[in-house]
Amino acid sequence: MSGLMGFLMTMLAQDVGFAAPKGGAGTLAQALARRAEHAGARIELSSPVAGITVRGGRATGVRLADGTTRRARRAVIVDVSAPALYRELLPGDAVPAGVLARMDRFTWDPSTVKLNLLLTGPMPWRAARAREAAVVHAGLSHTELVRWHADIASGKVPERAFCLVGQTTTTDPTRSPAGTESLWAYTHVPLVEAGKDEEAVARSLVTVEAMFDELAPGWRDLEQGRWLQTPTTLQEADPNLVHGAVGAGTSQLFQQGPWRPLTGLGGPFTHVAGLYLASAGTHPGGGVHGGAGFNAAKAALWGANRWSRPLSRATSRAQLLLQRPLPRF
Repeated sequence: MSGLMGFLMTMLAQDVGFAAPKGGAGTLAQALARRAEHAGARIELSSPVAGITVRGGRATGVRLADGTTRRARRAVIVDVSAPALYRELLPGDAVPAGVLARMDRFTWDPSTVKLNLLLTGPMPWRAARAREAAVVHAGLSHTELVRWHADIASGKVPERAFCLVGQTTTTDPTRSPAGTESLWAYTHVPLVEAGKDEEAVARSLVTVEAMFDELAPGWRDLEQGRWLQTPTTLQEADPNLVHGAVGAGTSQLFQQGPWRPLTGLGGPFTHVAGLYLASAGTHPGGGVHGGAGFNAAKAALWGANRWSRPLSRATSRAQLLLQRPLPRF
């Protein structure tokens, strides 16, 4: 079924194309912030949230690390991993034992290794069409991908690399000086604990460089600088990227749809009224960029309407009934 998404993306590309924000993805966040502030929102940065306050089964606000609180009259929308929400932010007495048991069984996606390169010229791909592409899927055929996935699932670093390669200057000439290329490539390794990933990263990096040698001979002569992101540094930069898992949890069927992040009604709804999970830990996951946050915003607006509040409370109670019992299998 996931293969159908390839056809869908192809049709979208033919119909509307794939837009890329000039200046990088960060400009999207800046545009959203400007729009929110124009509508009256107040954005506070460098204000870590230590916990969510709950009263009578409803989220009433957040408690900051400095001890101050922020009251929420309508909703609290949380963009963190599911384990962070249920194990760290919510009070212990507000999380049923069934939810905690399901978090014990929560499955992360594989760890990520990302190599960022600054090249003095375009990537010398042997395939001429690859030189024009914004993103290249490189390294393996569709049949070889089966073995690559099997190796990762069985805890082995694949002997050959499969990478997504982004050519950002090809897409957006403002990303690096004229005639150069800003390029990234990422691949996956078996889930490794942050701080203990040196061997897996080193072996994976060798396979990535060998893949480039085969598909773009001469790239080493163009390298001007590099920045390697490992599972450890990814988690250090964002604690939600546990073990460098960038998908907020596996997207295998048992943790997708109504089972993402745990058995329930699916989507952003939680067992706490007025509390919505907006991260890729909810449906549709990390592959549909912005989809989970969009769903959470719609749910929060719906739940804040007077006419829909009884149904919103009923939804939270239904979540509680589904998640309170301990898992039976």
